[in-house]
Amino acid sequence: MRKALLAALALSLLAASPAEAKPEFVIKMATVAPRGTPWAKHMKQIAKRIHKESNGRVKLKIFLGGSLGGEVETIRALRRGRLQGWGGSTAAVAEGARIPQLNLMELPFLFSSLKEADYVLDKVIANDFIKILDKKGFTFGLWHENGWRNFATKTKPILKVADMRGVKMRSQESPVHLAMYKALGAQAESIPVPEVLGALKTGMVDGFDNTPLFSSATGWYEGAKHYTITRHIYQPAVILYSKKYLDKMPPDLRKIVIGNSAAEAAKGRKSVRGMRGDLLAIFKGAGIKVHELTPAQRAPFAAATRKVHKQFASKIGKGLLNKVYAAKKAFAKGAR
Repeated sequence: MRKALLAALALSLLAASPAEAKPEFVIKMATVAPRGTPWAKHMKQIAKRIHKESNGRVKLKIFLGGSLGGEVETIRALRRGRLQGWGGSTAAVAEGARIPQLNLMELPFLFSSLKEADYVLDKVIANDFIKILDKKGFTFGLWHENGWRNFATKTKPILKVADMRGVKMRSQESPVHLAMYKALGAQAESIPVPEVLGALKTGMVDGFDNTPLFSSATGWYEGAKHYTITRHIYQPAVILYSKKYLDKMPPDLRKIVIGNSAAEAAKGRKSVRGMRGDLLAIFKGAGIKVHELTPAQRAPFAAATRKVHKQFASKIGKGLLNKVYAAKKAFAKGAR
């Protein structure tokens, strides 16, 4: 009798505590961000927040490390509705989603400091890009951070423009990046993220440009002997969602998915920027010579690539670029 009562009690408890309900909405999000990086950790935090605030009605399922493909490939999948979420560089969005206006953010030597870049992105052009993205079928989630791109090479350091001539460099899949390399005299080839390390090992390319964090997380730095801090491109990252998919959600769930974009952007930037010193120390410990250009050394690079700004303006129009130039002047005078 006692065993029967215990069995009945167990069954009643199981009935009272059912398994977690299946989510109403599942957002498959693709990114080339490797595991263990601040990007991956932040995305997982966002996933946990969405799950908690939606009471399990929305699940953010993250595919890291380019497991679903490179950046351009996966942003195209998002545009076609095969994915519901995406995180990556603005250059990939410009190319894969056919939004050339976003190449504005890839222009070499556009920004002078991180604070200036934050001001322009957050206070000046965010709404412009949110509207452009919306028309293309994307819902803006938040700005994230890749950071300052620098040159990494196998043979010689890049200390002056002449050092670039004839060097085979991996370029991101971006016409602006290719135009920059052409202006500097390098031989550049677009190679997707998952294929770069192999290209370095086989000698297909002599170098690449990227941030300390991305270079470390992907292991690309192992294929270099010199890392020159040029800060030639400040590259933001962005998290996007399929507008068509989010529009299927009730307003309360859409609001939860987007969350507080400004607070999330600040958190993401802080996590990435805080690692710079440690990463450069890792490079040095691995026998890589780290060189940092002075303002006087950077100036000829900026002058040589100024034509890329003019090319962008001639193809896309001067409106957004002039807006950034004006914002830079306002920032220099104390605008915040």
